[in-house]
Amino acid sequence: MKKDVKRVEAIYKRKSTRAFQNKPIFNSTLYEIIQAGTKAPASGNMQPWEFIIIDQVKMKKRVLEQTFSGFYSKNRNHQEWILDAGVIIVACTNFKRTLARYGSLAYEWALLDTAASIQNMLLTATELGFASCWVGGFCEKGIKHLLKIPDYVRPIGLIPIGLPSKEGFPKQKLQPEWVTHDNCYNKPFFKM
Repeated sequence: MKKDVKRVEAIYKRKSTRAFQNKPIFNSTLYEIIQAGTKAPASGNMQPWEFIIIDQVKMKKRVLEQTFSGFYSKNRNHQEWILDAGVIIVACTNFKRTLARYGSLAYEWALLDTAASIQNMLLTATELGFASCWVGGFCEKGIKHLLKIPDYVRPIGLIPIGLPSKEGFPKQKLQPEWVTHDNCYNKPFFKM
């Protein structure tokens, strides 16, 4: 890396953490994390994201019952570790907002917009000293029923956030040399 390029440290420090201290998160901190999510780019600035905050133990347990650990687990192997998170944010996409402007393209774009919002929250949590993980292994129908989510809103991720109880390790990621192309596909931009 060149010395004149400044890294955004939260990007490099962020990792998916699955072990928390079972301590609450102050509302002011949670507000900062959610507000960062609302600063994400959005198609036509329609801002399709919605967030359900789960902070009661009873509701965390009910959300846990809708989780599974992997596509092939057939809704078994609940992700017990999420119970210790200070909060679980259920990130949802409200398609009505983007549909009003872009029609059926909204079914793709609104999901991408919400994903950008989630990434902002994950990075902000890291910057503030918290750990997080984007959980996709959950029964969408069960979560929708449990949380009374209307048909035009889709939950796309559970985001447990809390103080880490042990240090995780970042996963290996592909280097730019492997994923960039020079003006057309399969012509390397960065040389190895």
